[in-house]
Amino acid sequence: MKIRSYISLALLAVPMMLSAAPNSRTGLYATKNKYVSQGLSVSVNALYYFGDVDNEGMAFAGGFNKNNMSYGGSMSICYNLPVGRYCNMKFGLMGGTLSGNNKAKFDKLNPPRDDYRKFNSVLIQPFAGVQYYPFSNAGLYLYGGVAFTASIITEFEFYYNSGGVRNKVDGSTYGILPMVQLGIGYSWNLTDSWSMSAEIMLQEGLADTHYMNLDAWPLAASQNSAGVELGKSSGTYTDRYGKEQFHWNDGWFQLGISVSYHLRECATCRVLKY
Repeated sequence: MKIRSYISLALLAVPMMLSAAPNSRTGLYATKNKYVSQGLSVSVNALYYFGDVDNEGMAFAGGFNKNNMSYGGSMSICYNLPVGRYCNMKFGLMGGTLSGNNKAKFDKLNPPRDDYRKFNSVLIQPFAGVQYYPFSNAGLYLYGGVAFTASIITEFEFYYNSGGVRNKVDGSTYGILPMVQLGIGYSWNLTDSWSMSAEIMLQEGLADTHYMNLDAWPLAASQNSAGVELGKSSGTYTDRYGKEQFHWNDGWFQLGISVSYHLRECATCRVLKY
């Protein structure tokens, strides 16, 4: 497992450890945060893909690329369960679309670069995580979670050079990718039972190999009718200028708006004596 994966998992553990610690200002018997309660959430998200199809090594290394946006976004249904005075455990199922296309960068260079790539996929993602509210009377929270993402790649198109000849391979395939989720958000109460939240999240894959990616790259020979293998798994990446760059696994940035319904008098809350 690469160093960045250990770092991501360490960051994920922070909210969980904080949930078990007493609040330093108010002590063990502090009033819980008003957003910590059992309930249901529905979210709408906009996604910005980064990965091998973008072909820059790191997100935004070549600037913002509008072709990496999923304008339709996605929808997730979540179930929040209080696990402490300042934490919600969050279980959910997310669905959506993801796309990547480096055509804008492909056209800008003279002569044009020879590694034009694009893909479109449909996502299905079960996930679990923790929302940690550090302040008793504020809606600011930190989020850390884990997920398994099934990327049903409805189309991909890659160009590559072989023996001085430019070739194209296309088709459809799939990938299954374990991921970590790190986010920050803010919640507002609309009524006693309803709240709204805005959240920015990073979702990053823990691997980038054949059949374990979001965008069909690296491509195994068994994934296409031409029988060619493209790309390789590596912690570094050679960019279009021939320079070694740090390589991010496939993932996306996510901007989401959610509406939640809270069950204020749930049996779990009474047992925990909030």
